[in-house]
Amino acid sequence: MLKAKNSGFWMVVVGLLLRLGSVAFQYRYHLNPALDHWRFGWEMGRVGRAIFEGRGFASPMYEPSGPTAWMAPVYPVLIALGFKLFGLYTAASAWFILGLNALFGALTALPIRATVRRLLGVAARREAQFAGWAWTLLPYSIYVAGERIWENTLTTLLAASLIWLTYVVQDDPGWRQWTLWGALWGLAALTSPTLLSTLPAMGLWITWRHHHAGIQWFRQATASALVFFAILAPWVLRNYAEFHRFIPVRDNFWLEMHVGNNGDDRQPCPDAVHPSNSASEREQWTSLGEIAYMDAKKMESLRWLDDHPEQFAGLTARRAVFVWTAFWSTSPEYLEGEPMEYFATAYFTSLTLLGAAGFVMAWRSGLGSTLLPMLLFLLIFPAPYYITHPSYDYRHAMDPILVIMGTYAWFGFRRRRRYY
Repeated sequence: MLKAKNSGFWMVVVGLLLRLGSVAFQYRYHLNPALDHWRFGWEMGRVGRAIFEGRGFASPMYEPSGPTAWMAPVYPVLIALGFKLFGLYTAASAWFILGLNALFGALTALPIRATVRRLLGVAARREAQFAGWAWTLLPYSIYVAGERIWENTLTTLLAASLIWLTYVVQDDPGWRQWTLWGALWGLAALTSPTLLSTLPAMGLWITWRHHHAGIQWFRQATASALVFFAILAPWVLRNYAEFHRFIPVRDNFWLEMHVGNNGDDRQPCPDAVHPSNSASEREQWTSLGEIAYMDAKKMESLRWLDDHPEQFAGLTARRAVFVWTAFWSTSPEYLEGEPMEYFATAYFTSLTLLGAAGFVMAWRSGLGSTLLPMLLFLLIFPAPYYITHPSYDYRHAMDPILVIMGTYAWFGFRRRRRYY
């Protein structure tokens, strides 16, 4: 019998209902037929349609263009499944994929709660419950479930689960735990390759802790790596067969560099030169093909960086500030398009500061190197967005850590108040 007070069951149920409410409020936005339903998943929606129509993993733009490695495969396959079950660009298919977003967001409370108990011990039930419910009721986590047909909530669930599982492997370095760790990283790679930037740091932390504790780790870590590569290999081989080039997961990095670094600093995520908005870029995309087009964006980006090093440094700094505070500009032009700018800045800055306070308190309390997996994740994960272009939903994968450390800060503040 589930005990509602001490289980995550009601966290997930309440979290799911709140997020489905967000979906109900926003799902019609995704059914707009403009540009042949472009808003239904954007590039991912187009690839999902190509899979549904039997053309394979292909055609991320408006017209059929052949095989693509523009994005990782997991989420477009989920979109295709929605089309298969409920029809192409129907309200039911929108509810299906956005409902999955809601479920992923609700489930994230569980690894958050479990991580708090790993950090503070099994007796820290109040702190673990508080962190889980804080996530369940977190405003942006509720909103983002219905805001985009994109992989953000799944990526966030995977990020929170990987943090938790990293602590599990560190505490209990059995074969099963290591194997699960490698498998989850494989799934993460095929969902959002940006998460992979944190993998070396997580692995080194575990092996460092095991080495200092005199625990055997090499064979288990090798098996974990083999599982990871076995999951990733079919996609890598598919890309090589299609494009005759080694593409680990996706090939669009230099396009994103070009989108964010071309002199347009009116907003953090400018899209005027994206092929979906620029006729000249689409023409170049069509004439060159995907691989040659991405190579062209690499040359254009490097040329721009070479000609504008100071502007790039300034933009990188502004983008870093945006990731942590959501602040970009107070210009009337920007505020017209972003009327919630001040509210968003207050919200995201508060979450950042509360998480930072938690790290400081925990470090002073002697947790020290135990915090490193989460701290390294926060330092490494957003770095690609500093140099390309950030968005609220891109940074969402960091929010579970900020909620965990914010919970630590909240209870620390309460203890201080009682003491004084």
